[in-house]
Amino acid sequence: MNNEKYIAYTTEEFVLDDDFMRWVLHPDEESDRFWNEFLLRYPEKKEEVEEAVYIIRSIRVVEPLVPSRKLKYDYRKKQVVLKPVHKIGRRLTRIAAVFVLLIMLGGMWYYYQYYYTERFPIELAEGELFEKGRVILPDGTISEFETKETKIQQTAAGKLTINNDTILLKDKNAKFNKTSMAQIIIPYGKRSEITLSDGTKIWLNAGSTLSYPVRFTDNVREVYLSGEAFFEVTTDCSKPFYVVTGDLRIKVTGTRFNVTSYSNDVVTQAVLVEGKIEAAKNRLFGRSVELSPGERIVYDRKENKIQKDKVDVELYTSWIDGYLILENEPVEQIIKKLERYYNKKIVIEGLSGQPCFTGKLNLADNLEKVLNNIAFSASFSVEITNDIYIINQ
Repeated sequence: MNNEKYIAYTTEEFVLDDDFMRWVLHPDEESDRFWNEFLLRYPEKKEEVEEAVYIIRSIRVVEPLVPSRKLKYDYRKKQVVLKPVHKIGRRLTRIAAVFVLLIMLGGMWYYYQYYYTERFPIELAEGELFEKGRVILPDGTISEFETKETKIQQTAAGKLTINNDTILLKDKNAKFNKTSMAQIIIPYGKRSEITLSDGTKIWLNAGSTLSYPVRFTDNVREVYLSGEAFFEVTTDCSKPFYVVTGDLRIKVTGTRFNVTSYSNDVVTQAVLVEGKIEAAKNRLFGRSVELSPGERIVYDRKENKIQKDKVDVELYTSWIDGYLILENEPVEQIIKKLERYYNKKIVIEGLSGQPCFTGKLNLADNLEKVLNNIAFSASFSVEITNDIYIINQ
């Protein structure tokens, strides 16, 4: 086999390839050696290969609608003798494979048209577009708040409190089910600590939106996130907890972790502090990656790739304690975080190179002091004009 032809293969092309399918279903020493050498030489194809293997094995467990022996029998009855039997067999096998693939693609289309949209029952609002924080209840009740740090609690009975103020529904007789979703929108400059009906705690960062069921009535607990949040999930083995973003679907069994998934960032990432999580692309046949404490999973939207690495978790979770602990962080990325946290416009007019900063920033300080702390190390100046912070070299 020529391995060069596989360099540009997509997952779908691997699935359709006869030699690849034969290796997956009936491996031998020669084919194992070929594909092991291929993956060593082209490690960037590992994800497509693993996804194709998963699809082929998933198809195999379903009995084909038209067994190959039945196809061969029907063809013998019609006395097809124009071509050698072994060629007909190969052709029939290819037809059967394509037929099964069409059935599978039809199922995938149905999944994306129906079930996939159910995973995002409502469109998540962008937190940065709002001046005040708000909670939107399933019956359309909207409550706004202006406090910088807000505590929100949802009880199993459907009762909601914001800073100890009870929010009343417009429809007092409303019945809640698994599709009864509430939405919490946190604008720039604000944060919120949320307690869900199962006791799970969520710290929602600035510019974030969380959608969750008023009651967890199904056999899973599923919430939807845009932005950044730290989760402390209450363990319930009978009801696994899922965090769903536009890019990742994270399965949780009871743990503490941080998820960052802003729509205007290039990457989505999850960092595990303790416990166990599994993360996969939020799509059909997404390959799960299991994380251990101290590990991070990163999905790059431009490259459409998932990577896992070891990290210092404090660098990603210190914001919930009012600090930013940074290690060789690009100044441009720090500025983006500070704009969200303080809800202030920061303009970079001139920076030579790509300066980075290492240190601890106290977010209780005013923005000017925080920026000057960075400026001392990164060698830039800060000016304030019409409440806009301007950075120059």
